[in-house]
Amino acid sequence: MVDVVKGMATEPGTAVAEEYALVKGAFRDLVGKTSTGDDPSTWGDHDADAFLEDFKTNLLDYTAAYPDNLPAAVSKDKLLFAGKEKDRKNFRANMDAYLSQFPPGEAPIDPEQLNAYFPKEQYALWKSKFGQQTTAVISGDDTPDFVPARLVRNQMASPDPVDESILKAAEVPYEFDVLRPNYGTGADVPSTLKGGPVTGAIIAVTPDLAAATQAVEKAGKSIRAKAEALQFLPAAQQNAYAAARSVIQCAEAAGGSVTVVGGELPGFKAVEAGDPDVKEAISAMEIAEDGTSRLNFFLQVYRAGDYPVYADYAVHRATEDLAGPRIVVVTK
Repeated sequence: MVDVVKGMATEPGTAVAEEYALVKGAFRDLVGKTSTGDDPSTWGDHDADAFLEDFKTNLLDYTAAYPDNLPAAVSKDKLLFAGKEKDRKNFRANMDAYLSQFPPGEAPIDPEQLNAYFPKEQYALWKSKFGQQTTAVISGDDTPDFVPARLVRNQMASPDPVDESILKAAEVPYEFDVLRPNYGTGADVPSTLKGGPVTGAIIAVTPDLAAATQAVEKAGKSIRAKAEALQFLPAAQQNAYAAARSVIQCAEAAGGSVTVVGGELPGFKAVEAGDPDVKEAISAMEIAEDGTSRLNFFLQVYRAGDYPVYADYAVHRATEDLAGPRIVVVTK
């Protein structure tokens, strides 16, 4: 998330959804690291051998919990009969048929053989197969039964060749790479990039935030009265108020100003966005011939041809409060 915000912050600011601001400690850390920079290469906690040992422990626990004598890799209590006596004779046959749609269990694996024939390179190759399986499922390709524990057994018996692609750093930002740390998004957004000091914050007043603020203001000046008022508000209004206070605290701690748009909040300057502001924002999103724009934004694609409900969902996302800078594309 830090890198995503850095990538969005080439302009002097970025839009942050309520969900991120809600967790105050995490949001404060996010703002601090985006502002002052954070070099993940100095963390020094990447240990491929430790990752492998944790995986082996989990694998052995998995095969013990879901052996191959069960009809599927599910908890044994799923096979306990708790119905009427007249249904008992058909219970197991029905359950076996029902559970056959789920991945099967796996026979026990010898820990000594696992240590001898499954090194960290094979673990990296095993992990890469999840991406291939995901791609095949999304693309609609034929996918055989995907049983991770069985893949380990197969690789122990016949190790996969270690090709050069596995030895390179993962291409997906922050993807867990077994063999080496993989931090940041590469040269375009260096991990040490500093966003600069916080100069202020702009808060968009949503209906939930307006209602919560009004209730707190009417409650009185004492902290107890304000807390009691918040306690009896709906969760959506509580979250909106907490997120706004989180943003305000970060801005004020940095000596910045707080401006309000789309409504009013007591004690803060309110401004109204006009047509010139909208035109400037749209202009900043224009993509130049070199593929860049003054304002970075998200591109969201909804494939309504596959799922017609996506068309309505795209409209909902585009018109919700605090939608943020984005272009919505609906394919049919």
